[in-house]
Amino acid sequence: MRWLLPLLVLGAAACGSAPVGAGSPTPSVGQCPATTPPPVAITPPPTAGTGPNATLTFRASPGSFLYGNDALIVLLPNDGTFHPSDSARGLAGGVKLGWWRIAPGDLTITTRRLDAPSTPLPAHVPSGYGDVGFQATGVNFPAAGCWEVVGVVGGHTLTFVVAVAPQ
Repeated sequence: MRWLLPLLVLGAAACGSAPVGAGSPTPSVGQCPATTPPPVAITPPPTAGTGPNATLTFRASPGSFLYGNDALIVLLPNDGTFHPSDSARGLAGGVKLGWWRIAPGDLTITTRRLDAPSTPLPAHVPSGYGDVGFQATGVNFPAAGCWEVVGVVGGHTLTFVVAVAPQ
C-alpha cells in the first residue's frame, strides 16, 4: 500500500494513532491553537473498493488539507476555521465534515470547547456508509470559539483543534 508508507513514517511516534505530519499549533482566530496543514501533505487513501462508496476518492481541494493517522483521515480547512452554515445544528451552527475510515468500524465524534465553558452537542454520524472508506458527518457547535474534535474508529483516535467562527 503505497499511500500508507508516508502515514507510517510520519506517524510512527505513537504506534499508529498519532496525527500524521501535524503542523505546529498556531492561533487561527483569537488564541485558538488550530490544527495546521502538515509540512508534507498526506497522500490520499486509495478507494475503499467495497461498500456504498467503493470508487469514491478522498482528496484535498484548494483551501483544505488532509489530516490523519493510520486509522482515520479528515478534511480540514487550511485556516483552521469552521464557518457553520446550518443553524439547525446549534446556536453557532454546524458543519458537514468528511472523514475517511481506514480502520473498520463505526465512527464516533465528540467535541470539547477549550476557551470557555460550554456543553457540547452530539455529532450526527449517519449509517449506510459501510465499514471502511468515506463517512459524511455533521459536527455541531453550540457557540463560536476554540473547539477540540475527537474522532474514534476501531479503538483508534484522531484529535484536532479548530476555531468555530460566529454565524
